[in-house]
Amino acid sequence: MRVEPLKTSVHISFIVGVMKTEDPQKVKKAVLNLLPGIDVREDPSNRVFTGESSDSGCLITLYEQIRARRTAGVVRRLYEEHLVGERSWLYFNKQAAYAGSVVVCEDPSESPLGPIKVFFECRDKDLFLDWLAPW
Repeated sequence: MRVEPLKTSVHISFIVGVMKTEDPQKVKKAVLNLLPGIDVREDPSNRVFTGESSDSGCLITLYEQIRARRTAGVVRRLYEEHLVGERSWLYFNKQAAYAGSVVVCEDPSESPLGPIKVFFECRDKDLFLDWLAPW
């Protein structure tokens, strides 16, 4: 699939909890499967990962799978619901991400071990949404 260049800047960040029963390296892999190339930092307790990037290249997996899975409508609706100013967020299923799939969750309970919460900050949300989740 040819990825169109994003014609606006976006800042991406995430937070994900690591349950006591989870291997932190598997959670890190889930994040990197979802957002390849993003900087992943772990807190000293090894129970929370965070990270951020301003490189739209880390959104390639989302870009491709939102189209392949035909979930653009859901992504757009949830993005709009969570939008405050220039910032919005989406939940993604952690287990699905570990397996290489992008599954958007409307509620954190849809990801039994907790979701990956991804934040997007962009001045031109319409241009960004048209790129990430086209009609």
